[in-house]
Amino acid sequence: MDAPVTIYGKVSRRPGGELAHEGNRVPDVVALDPRTFVAAWRAGVPGKDQGSILCARSDDAGRTWTVSTLASGRYHYVILLHDAGTLHAFLGRVVDDPDRDGFPVELVARRSRDRGANWSDVPVSVDVPRNSRGVVLAARPVRYQGLWLLPYWQQGGAGVLRSADLVTWRRGGLARPPRQMMIEEPQVVVSQDDPGTLLMMARTLDLRGGGTPEERDRRYRTHAAYAATATSTDGGTTWSPMVLDPDIPNFYVKGFLGKDSHGRYLAIYNTLGGPFQGERPDRYREVLHYKTKRPGQPWSPGLLFADGGRLTRQAARGWDVYASADEYEPGRFVVVWEHNQTNVKVVTLDLDTPVPGLLASFEGPLDLRGSISKPIPRCDFAVEFRGEVLAFARLDPATGQGVSMGVKVANGAKRLMLTVQHDAVWVMAKGSARWSRLVDHPGGTATWQVVVDSAGAARLFRDGADTGASWVIQDSGERPQATHWVSGARCRLDLSRVTSRADPPDSPQR
Repeated sequence: MDAPVTIYGKVSRRPGGELAHEGNRVPDVVALDPRTFVAAWRAGVPGKDQGSILCARSDDAGRTWTVSTLASGRYHYVILLHDAGTLHAFLGRVVDDPDRDGFPVELVARRSRDRGANWSDVPVSVDVPRNSRGVVLAARPVRYQGLWLLPYWQQGGAGVLRSADLVTWRRGGLARPPRQMMIEEPQVVVSQDDPGTLLMMARTLDLRGGGTPEERDRRYRTHAAYAATATSTDGGTTWSPMVLDPDIPNFYVKGFLGKDSHGRYLAIYNTLGGPFQGERPDRYREVLHYKTKRPGQPWSPGLLFADGGRLTRQAARGWDVYASADEYEPGRFVVVWEHNQTNVKVVTLDLDTPVPGLLASFEGPLDLRGSISKPIPRCDFAVEFRGEVLAFARLDPATGQGVSMGVKVANGAKRLMLTVQHDAVWVMAKGSARWSRLVDHPGGTATWQVVVDSAGAARLFRDGADTGASWVIQDSGERPQATHWVSGARCRLDLSRVTSRADPPDSPQR
């Protein structure tokens, strides 16, 4: 990726420099040709999630932008579509009380025949019954067997609106959320495996730990979280029951799913989020990763997409969220997202960028009495190491004194902390700063492997056998590194390799 460009960054601030809560930008972008991009986003009135819709056009492949107004008033979202020389904008106009929460919204549309310079209203009809959310969009229409399918969500579920002319929209069926889940902000693509099948991915709210604010907070502080997916073979009239997808994290924040002209999926997602109460944990909505999937192949490891600096100390501290993308050349996307609830940023992304395989290695045997460390790239990881505890110490779970064969792998978003003691393996899990006993072992020389998925769910193997032990690793902004160390003990490290690729665990903790 090239260095990102800031399209827009005007905000209102309090005297102390903090944001006057302008609300999320939630930008969208569309490529008219390989050099002409149009972006749009929400801006304007402070308070709830609403505002006027601004837009900008670049005629030099995203280097410079000219900003204008697409629609004035109180709108919740904007989705762009370029079709046959006409630029369409689908807008969610806030109805009822504008000071409530930005809902419900009604779908309205505008279009431009001069590449976004001027806009005019287009009357549309939508047959979605009135509900507490209205008609909420989060992804652009998909062309499918002669129809346009527009992903939407409402109170009670998600589906697609169907249209032959982009004017008259009829609802299909709603996908059923997984048990004890809620879904929002669906993304829909034509399946890479079957052109007659649609794939939907949606943001989830996990209620398996309970539905009160306190229960939801506890769940997201300690568990991994995933997007929900469903398929349809009849153009969105009906959907399969939604299931959690262990390859695509979703921590209750909008994700992106697209497909390039080679049939590759592109997913962009946050590594941490959640309906937290009070102080939010470190890395909350601060890191965006992306991953790809070729037809017939597994998903690639997650790679760093964005992790900008913190422009505030309170509201939206360091957020990089709400990514949207459009392909402008085969395998190349223009991507916009929101930084710190302030800047609308843009960058181009080449899906053919090589994925690193070996991230770091330590060759032994090493008689380890202190620590050794190497930097690693910022991506998903797995670690395999072989060794033996030679002189052990009793581990203090609070201070970490007594680590006998420790391994730490940090990628800037998450951190594995594990130690092999003489009789047991201990870890630091998500949401905790203390060591906890994970699984007993018989001692002696062994090869240990830890496989971590993109949401942080980890599985432990010993000498190639699954120990049955799983946990969720910590969220952490510690600098990317691989480290082995001891504290008041001694071990022999025969070898250690940190890689970005590994067989996924059969049943990660979710």
